Amino acid sequence: MKLPICYYGNLILRKKCTPIESITKEHHILVKNMIETMDQHDGIGIAAPQIGESIRLFVLRRYIIKSEEEWDVSDPIVYINPVILNHSKEVNSSEEGCLSIPGIKLMVQRPSKITVRSMRLDGSIVEEDLEGINARVVMHENDHINGVLFIDRISKKDIKKVELRLNALKKKTLSSLK
Repeated sequence: MKLPICYYGNLILRKKCTPIESITKEHHILVKNMIETMDQHDGIGIAAPQIGESIRLFVLRRYIIKSEEEWDVSDPIVYINPVILNHSKEVNSSEEGCLSIPGIKLMVQRPSKITVRSMRLDGSIVEEDLEGINARVVMHENDHINGVLFIDRISKKDIKKVELRLNALKKKTLSSLK
């Protein structure tokens, strides 16, 4: 079932989410619906607060690079209570967008590599080293469960360029919540 997206201006996007104590049937249903929502919006990842749930959970698809011009995406991967254990000092900049801030894409600087530990839907604990775009997607979604948006990681000069569009989206979001 496709779920409604929470857009910029919705206060849930600014809350630090609650850890999941035990995985329930409802979490399995939520994950299935989140994947469907992500795919219908052509997203590569989606975090629980983006669909109105203040829990430490996100799903994403990894990029699989086949050649310089050809890539694919993985099956969905679930991250529950993720913790970024380490990140490189080396950083890179790349354009990011967000389902909760439609139509705005900006350059964001992030560490090139990370080590992340999380739980999967089956309860297993996984620790993985990621780099490049796959590290970036995890950091972007992990920010969501900490109440941080990608626009918080860009310069004031770049924010100024999209300020009118952000204000319009926020106003529209707030009026729809009344």
